[in-house]
Amino acid sequence: MTVEIAFWLASLVVGYAYIGYPLVLALMARWGTPPRRALTPRPRLSVVVAAYNEAGVIEAKIRSALEQSYPADRLEVIVVSDGSSDGTDERVRGFADRRVRLVRQEPRAGKSLALNRGVSVATGDLLIFTDANALFGPDSLARLAAGFHDPRVGLVSGQGLYAAGDAEAPRAVGNGYVRYEAFIKSRESLLGFVASADGAIYALRREIYRDLGPAEVNDLLHPIQAALDGYSSRFDGHAFTMEPPSPGSGSEFRRHVRIIAQGFTLLATWLPRLVAARRWRATWMLVSHRLLRWVSAPCLAVALGANAWLAVGEPFYRLTLAGQAAFYGLALLGLLAERAALPLGKLAVPYYFCVVSAAGVGGFVRYLRGGGEAVWTPRGEASMKDRAA
Repeated sequence: MTVEIAFWLASLVVGYAYIGYPLVLALMARWGTPPRRALTPRPRLSVVVAAYNEAGVIEAKIRSALEQSYPADRLEVIVVSDGSSDGTDERVRGFADRRVRLVRQEPRAGKSLALNRGVSVATGDLLIFTDANALFGPDSLARLAAGFHDPRVGLVSGQGLYAAGDAEAPRAVGNGYVRYEAFIKSRESLLGFVASADGAIYALRREIYRDLGPAEVNDLLHPIQAALDGYSSRFDGHAFTMEPPSPGSGSEFRRHVRIIAQGFTLLATWLPRLVAARRWRATWMLVSHRLLRWVSAPCLAVALGANAWLAVGEPFYRLTLAGQAAFYGLALLGLLAERAALPLGKLAVPYYFCVVSAAGVGGFVRYLRGGGEAVWTPRGEASMKDRAA
């Protein structure tokens, strides 16, 4: 009986995190509040980009911001170079446009402190946070700004999409995951809270911003701070960026380990504050959308081990064990295909699901060892290191 209870509890946690929670949201969102939008007046925007050795992409990034259909006199782009040594600074200085500003952070101190520096010189009513390698889609800044017509809105998130490239499987999985996340975030948005903005593109009211700690994840923290300040968060899937996919599962695993370690550190501090402030809906969404996913790997291990035990004498559990074995078998084939440099195709879904789930364990271990790292490595450099290894 104990083994059976363990199997069902573990299965329910994973099932709720990935299937049950989205279904509950979809039901509750029917009674949610649709966003209020207006294209005028146009608030002043400060696009803040933290960059470390992004010489290869920073010019295209700046152009994608300056070419937006937004009044030129109400837009500025602030690039904070975090100790870059590859010519990033020179390329930013090469823009004659007075709307482009370079801030040098020396020595290198990480993304969060770079954002603090950028915000400290920003003049906009709204802060646009984005990644250096993520190019803005048409009208994306106008879409973000329009969401703040509602004075109750403190944050509006867009979504980051993955452009075509050499890594077709990561691109396909990434865009499939983006669609899944967009479904969830659009329903969360109707209920007034988005459990993590998209770090590639989101906007925040200037008055909400508080200086970040060195390892605090801005896109996870800012919706929490908006909720504590009495503001709601919204999602607009028509505001988007395009960026290259991760070069492979190794890079994706390390990226998720870093993000999850920082996430555990942040939630350990901020979840109690949400509870103390009685922000029950935001607490429920963070636990359901983030925390339960991060602990899915131990639950999957318990479900598999308990299922193997129960399958000895029960036909039903032999069937469920066969289903698990088939899923993990497909994931293993995905691993072998990647190692052999073969196309993953549909094998990418179970394989990357296992990779990201395993990253939850790695992230928790890193959290126990002292939390997340303040500095980061651009994906281009990470992929070169992966190939060298």
